[in-house]
Amino acid sequence: MSLSVERPGPASDPAATDCWRALGLLAARARRCAEPIASCWLRIGPRPEVRLNAVGPTGGSGWRVSLLLDASAAGRLPPPAAGETRYRIDDLVVPHLVAAGGLPLAAAELVELYAPYCLSAAHATRLRRPFTVSHFAQSLDGRIATGNGDSKWIGCNDNLLHAHRMRALCDGILIGAGTLRTDRPALTVRHAEGADPTRIVVGRAAADDLECMLAAGPGPVLVIGGEGDGPLPPQVERLDLPRRNGRIATAALLAALYQRGILSVYVEGGSATTSAFLAEGTLDIVQLHLAPLVLGAGIPSFSRPPVHAVADAMRFAGHFYRPVGDGVMFVGRVAG
Repeated sequence: MSLSVERPGPASDPAATDCWRALGLLAARARRCAEPIASCWLRIGPRPEVRLNAVGPTGGSGWRVSLLLDASAAGRLPPPAAGETRYRIDDLVVPHLVAAGGLPLAAAELVELYAPYCLSAAHATRLRRPFTVSHFAQSLDGRIATGNGDSKWIGCNDNLLHAHRMRALCDGILIGAGTLRTDRPALTVRHAEGADPTRIVVGRAAADDLECMLAAGPGPVLVIGGEGDGPLPPQVERLDLPRRNGRIATAALLAALYQRGILSVYVEGGSATTSAFLAEGTLDIVQLHLAPLVLGAGIPSFSRPPVHAVADAMRFAGHFYRPVGDGVMFVGRVAG
């Protein structure tokens, strides 16, 4: 299967363009906010405006959107003004429409999917570690790659655009050394408006493996390995953390990133790396893009011990499904 990758982006719709820039402003403001965020207000238009823990002014052109992160904040805010769209965000990521204010569909879809991640810094402050989100594109039978590691292209153009939007909203993007060797990714933001995140590789990464990232852009690259790994290019920073049973604990990894000011981490694989976060209870949100194909065999999305009863299966708290291109994406908060 081949996929001709164009350069999709928010600019395809003026309302989406204005909305994406407002969301970018929200993410920047939330990152600098020192107090807990219970609500926020956005004016979406050519001149976006963001206010945290406050109701925005009624003047100015554009669409007005308010978001409630704390249910108790509803009692402290006035009723939605005429033309104001209001959402309540439950379970970190699940949007519930409180008041419809005529927000165009293209902008509403962006707000509903991405506004929670614009507030990752608020979640990180509460958790005292980076807010973590994983993303896979998988087949209907749960495979993220064939047996020899080929994964291009399980997803579609719209899923590619989604991944780059997520990269733009997160401080760091993280993969395992195995994914680095197999996919040779750049891990930059190319299909959406936004800055490149810090690129993070976990495990033993050889200097040659990192050339794909270094050639793609000058942004920071961090390799989190252990003592005794080989030398790395001078542009690459290495952080040595102790291994236990051959692995670096994800809690220790996240603690080190938090100390460096990285408040949100987008985990793009592979299966072993993502499964480690899931098993150790350090993964907050799972995004799974389900593509309309069946591989029959290959690498599964997650590696977990089997359960003997359905009641013992890992479950998700708040979750929803959303059409993405020719597939559908599951978004769920990991229970507990």
